Amino acid sequence: MEALLEALTLYAEENLIFPLVQAYTPQIRGARIRADRLKEELRVLAPEAEEHLEKLETELGIIHSCREQAFLLAGISIGLELGRL
Repeated sequence: MEALLEALTLYAEENLIFPLVQAYTPQIRGARIRADRLKEELRVLAPEAEEHLEKLETELGIIHSCREQAFLLAGISIGLELGRL
């Protein structure tokens, strides 16, 4: 099951997710620029916030990864259900 999930994840990344994400590249790039500016403003206001900012980014990355995994599994589930029809 693990190998199947890995293969499906790779397929989804290469053939489905990348083209869909490209459509949102301007918004993603803009959000990243704004986030970087906000982080820099926080660093200027409170230099000791650096460690907290790094931890926050790590936790947000974990949330993002978990959501992506859930979306992939939902897509696989839908595909399997459609295959049974």
